[in-house]
Amino acid sequence: MRRMKADGTGHQPPAFDVFVAARYRALLRAAYLITGDVHDGTDLLHDALTRVYTRRSAIRDTEATEAYVRRAMVRAHISRWRRTRREALTAHPPERAAPAVAETDERLGAALRRLPPRQRTAVVLRYYADLPTGLVAEEMGCSPATAKTHLARAMKALRQELAHDREAIARGSR
Repeated sequence: MRRMKADGTGHQPPAFDVFVAARYRALLRAAYLITGDVHDGTDLLHDALTRVYTRRSAIRDTEATEAYVRRAMVRAHISRWRRTRREALTAHPPERAAPAVAETDERLGAALRRLPPRQRTAVVLRYYADLPTGLVAEEMGCSPATAKTHLARAMKALRQELAHDREAIARGSR
């Protein structure tokens, strides 16, 4: 006998493990780009997947599931950032990125990691996840104008930093 959903359709959402298997690499890459660290990104993604898993019965399709996971990652990252507000210094440099993430251009990745967390999050949601500015604002919990400001400042900083890198390479000092 088939169980009926609350909407009366009888349609069950796709299995969560199938969704995770299909979208894990893309979500991990987004989490890495948001946090700037592969280990923090992995933790962030796993926390978000755990939160979404507990609410999976309310989610109707894979696109909605992915949006829920992205939103959970952004909110968790913002909460962590608000709690710490500063970077922790370490005695040893971080390990190299995992192969799934290593294909990212090193200079761009380094420049992206140097952005403030809110600007980095806005860039990842807008240009990596390809979300319209309105959804970026919604997922970040701010107004569209604030999201646009974060994007404009981030893009300006990235352009300046990458232009500086190009000049250094041209001079042969890098």
